[in-house]
Amino acid sequence: YQVLYYCETVRIKKKLGRADAWKLRFRVFATVGVVGIVLLVLLTPKGYFGPISSRVRGLFVKHTKTGNPLVDSVAEHQPASNQAYFQYLHHLCMLAPPGLLLVLFNFGDAPSFLAVYAMAAYFFSHKMVRLILLTGPIASALGGIF
Repeated sequence: YQVLYYCETVRIKKKLGRADAWKLRFRVFATVGVVGIVLLVLLTPKGYFGPISSRVRGLFVKHTKTGNPLVDSVAEHQPASNQAYFQYLHHLCMLAPPGLLLVLFNFGDAPSFLAVYAMAAYFFSHKMVRLILLTGPIASALGGIF
């Protein structure tokens, strides 16, 4: 956001037109991207970035376990089932999807936040039963919209 703010400040000071403003943004973002890639290339061999932990990897890779048998055997770390969603969310299981459709058809800044939150909450809650708690607030909001 700071880079975009810088671009907007320069655009206003120099009174750039629309095409020139886009050229400025492209040049600035390309420069920032190149600097970021150079830093990444320089810092990675030095071990600055460690490997992703097995718990984080377990959220994205289907068959990855944490490596700890005690953690892997705990029921709340297992993938969620449809019954678990209905047990915790009850009527919101029926009210939230139509609310999500209404949000998607009236797309804007606030509705896009609700849509992204809903998709992220569902993705992570589907990986682990205890993360169904993440879907409670967004299911309530979408159910209220419907």
